[in-house]
Amino acid sequence: MEPRGTKRRTEKLEVAEPRNKLAYSTSSLPTEPALYSGPFPFYRRPSELGCFSLDAQRQYHGDARALRYYSPPPTNGPGPEFDLRDGYPDRYLPRDEEVREGLDHLLRWLLEHRGQLEGHKLLKWWAQSFLPGVPKVVAGFRNPEGFVCSLKTFPTMEMFEHVRNDRDGWNPSVCMNFCAAFLSFAQSTVVQDDSRLVHLFSWEPGSPVTVSVHRDAPYAFLPMWYVEAMTQDLPSVPKTPSPTE
Repeated sequence: MEPRGTKRRTEKLEVAEPRNKLAYSTSSLPTEPALYSGPFPFYRRPSELGCFSLDAQRQYHGDARALRYYSPPPTNGPGPEFDLRDGYPDRYLPRDEEVREGLDHLLRWLLEHRGQLEGHKLLKWWAQSFLPGVPKVVAGFRNPEGFVCSLKTFPTMEMFEHVRNDRDGWNPSVCMNFCAAFLSFAQSTVVQDDSRLVHLFSWEPGSPVTVSVHRDAPYAFLPMWYVEAMTQDLPSVPKTPSPTE
C-alpha cells in the first residue's frame, strides 16, 4: 500500500517513430526511345459516331442543328461577290472565358447516345437482313428517357464498313462460312424423318455446338393437325424393286 498523503504519479507514454522509414517508390514509365523501337502498333483511325452543336447562346443541342459550315469559293473561275466580314461585328457573340465548360457537352452527348454505339448491334441487324434480302435497316436511337430522338439508315451491304477496322469486330465471311458449316452439320445429323423427334442444337460461349435428341414434349413444336395434313398431302414413295425381283 502507498503511504497516506502521497500522490500517484502518472506518466505520458509517447511512441517514438522509427528512425529508418522505408522509401516507397512510385510507379514510373521509362522514356528511353530505344525501349519503344519495334513494329508499328495497331491503330484505328477515328470515325464519327455523331455530333452535337452549340447555338449562339452556347445552348447545347444533341445534333447538328446549330452547326454552320464554310464553303470556300471555287479556285477556278470567278468567285462570289460578297464580303464575309459584312455584319460580323454586329452578330458575333464572344464566348465568356470565365465559364469553364470542360467536357460537359461531350459527356452529355455520350450519355444521351450510349445506346447508339453500333459495334455488335450491326452484326445482329446484318444477320437478320442479309439472308432474307432486306436492303436497308432504319434504326431508331433513344435518349435516356426512352424516347426515339434520331433515326439512321444502314444499307445492309455497307454495315461491315463501320467495323472493318475494329480489331475485335465481326467479319461477314466468317459468319457465312459458319452458317454454311452449321447447315451441313444439321443436315448430316438429322437423318430420321420423325415428327415426334426433336434435335436440340445448343451452344455456349467458348464451346462447340452440341446436339441432343428428344422425343415429344417439351421440345416438340409442330402441332399434330399440321403433321397429319402434311403427311396426307405427301405422295407415297414408290418401292424400288430389288435385283432378285
